[in-house]
Order: sequence, then C-alpha cells, then structure tokens
Amino acid sequence: MKTNKEEKYHASDLKASIIDVASKLLINDGIEAITMRSIASELGVSRGAPYRHFVDKHELLCSVSQYSFELLNASMLNLSPKRGEPKGELYQLGKKYIDFCLSYPALYHLMFNNTELSNNQTTELSVSAYKVFHQLETLLVKFQQECVIKKEDANLQANYVWSSLHGYCCLLLTQEAKKVETLVANQEFFLEKIWISLCTNR
Repeated sequence: MKTNKEEKYHASDLKASIIDVASKLLINDGIEAITMRSIASELGVSRGAPYRHFVDKHELLCSVSQYSFELLNASMLNLSPKRGEPKGELYQLGKKYIDFCLSYPALYHLMFNNTELSNNQTTELSVSAYKVFHQLETLLVKFQQECVIKKEDANLQANYVWSSLHGYCCLLLTQEAKKVETLVANQEFFLEKIWISLCTNR
C-alpha cells in the first residue's frame, strides 16, 4: 500500500530520489548503510516502494555507480584550455579526474574497485562507464591527428593514461594523510610524466 507521500512522487522522481539517498548514505555512512528499508524510511515511502524500481541492492548500486560516472563525465567535459595548448587540455582532464576521486572517494571506490559491480554490470552502467574512457580516447586521437603526440594505438594509449591516473588515485585513497598531502601537492609531476611518455619519440 502506498503512503500519502509516495502518491506525490512521479515514478521517475522517486527512482531519482532513491539513487540520491543511496549515494548520500554511501558517502556518509558506507555501503553497509544502504538498505531498501533505510531508504524507504528516509523518503517516507512504503518499504516495498524501492523494489518497484530496483530488484535488489545490487541493481541499486549499479544505478548509483552509473550516476557517479555521469557526474565524472560531466565534470571532464567542462574543460577550458587555452587555444593551442594540448598539454593543458590533458592536464585539465587529468585534474578533473583526480578532483572527483578526492571529492567523492566512496563513489570512486564503488565505480572502480567494487568487484561485484565490475563483474556483473547493468547495460546502463557499462555505457556510462565507457563514456568517460571514450572521452579520453577521443582526446588522444585528436592529439595524434594534430601531430602533438605519438601516433600509435589510441585505445592502448588511453588505457595507459587511465591506468596511470587510476593508480595515482588509488594511492590517494589508501595512503596515510601525510603521504596523500605530498602526492596531491605534486600531482603535476605525475601529469607531466604521463604527457612526456605520450610525446617521446613521436
């Protein structure tokens, strides 16, 4: 039976609200805090309401991860490099990626380091995750066409850049605070190394 508050929700609004509450629970209290019951209570809807949009917690977490990839993709699209400075464009993209990791560590961990989600993704999650990678790959193809970086397999290049950024971000999430401060303060060192590796012997 629907509650009075539930009657006011449009179906899509309720689904979006469930994802929003689940994301906040993840950020503030960890993945174990996410339950259909706690979400229903927070929204003031019946206990069965979340199940009309998500079969189980796994499907909900896939949607939270999908939402997170969309946030990351949107932030990386908002670049404003100076004309004719491709290195600056790659730097900005890399910094957007790093900033997202530092701002939303719980979301980042869910997106990239949750084995269950990685091995059993929904189609929608896979599409959103690929958008982020495709944006990087497209940028590298453009640089190759402009003869600013080496001409080689752009997909492999993109995987190299992503693995370098991801490894760096994983260090930020796992090291003690003092080491993290040092790594963050020297992030341009790492970005410069990535850029040099793309340009060497082009």
